[in-house]
Amino acid sequence: MPTTTATIALSSDATDSALSVSNTATFFKAGSGTSGMDTMTSVSKVLESLNQVDLLAYTAADGATHNFLYINNPSTDVTEYFRIGLGTASGSTSPQETEEIGRLYGGDWMLIPYGAADANSDVMITPSVATAMTVEYMLFN
Repeated sequence: MPTTTATIALSSDATDSALSVSNTATFFKAGSGTSGMDTMTSVSKVLESLNQVDLLAYTAADGATHNFLYINNPSTDVTEYFRIGLGTASGSTSPQETEEIGRLYGGDWMLIPYGAADANSDVMITPSVATAMTVEYMLFN
């Protein structure tokens, strides 16, 4: 059985008392608890415009799936960022609607559970500059 494990450790001195939290999770197929995720897609894309694009686009064949999505902005320029959103695919017949869920500045990354339930579940990305910006992502399912 394939095993994928994510570990995070957080510490902060932003409050009067120090904060330290760590956690580990093993990625399992939905409803399983024992079957590990056996597929990983790893992609590095260079975006060269201010256009919003689909990072992951839902297709009817996907159905409602259970995935984990890691997105990284490897830039060393901390002023450049990607807007990350969920919404309707570009070029759809209805107006494009996207809810921004966050921004990844140079050096930032995110890990989220992701389930493609319908065409409004696309993961959209928009660069902050029109010059070449690289985004890296991995989808575990």
